[in-house]
Amino acid sequence: MPKPPDTETAEIESQVSDETIDSWEAVGLTAHKLNPENEKGLSNADQAALRRIDPDTPVTPTLWKVLFDLDQDESPDWIGQTKWERRWATLLMGMAHCAGLHDYDVPFGQALAEAGWSETRFVRLMEADEDVLPVLIRRMAQYLASKQQAANWDDVRQLLFVQSGDAAEDVRLRIARPYYRTLHAEEEI
Repeated sequence: MPKPPDTETAEIESQVSDETIDSWEAVGLTAHKLNPENEKGLSNADQAALRRIDPDTPVTPTLWKVLFDLDQDESPDWIGQTKWERRWATLLMGMAHCAGLHDYDVPFGQALAEAGWSETRFVRLMEADEDVLPVLIRRMAQYLASKQQAANWDDVRQLLFVQSGDAAEDVRLRIARPYYRTLHAEEEI
């Protein structure tokens, strides 16, 4: 997979404007739009609307605005449109809580461990089904925001969108390894 775009530059939007935006690129673009230092990003009102999203009824003008800007308004063949929209709503809600805290170089599991997210909560998050996951992601995002902990939100996107089969297990293992590695390193100190 190619290296994700640098979310600190204003060139991001022009890099992908003439081609289809991949989901991992959409995460970086969203982080850029949500970054408080980006004067051309989403307004405070739009960011607040994203933080208030209810994944069961995600209809909000801001959701559509972002999905259309990111070229993510149509679901691919492997997922229904309603599930696609709800999962994007959950991701955008979490990212809005953690505005300015996306970093591709900080694995999600590592971020949770560094922030002090308990092992019990971590296991519950890794075992959550599609009904419980949005609730746990909201709590986790609020927690990371309270700790000002940067994390790779593309890992969260994968957790949300890949929820069954071997691929889902691979995603969870990719998140769990850095979590437990970080916990182990902290215990060694």
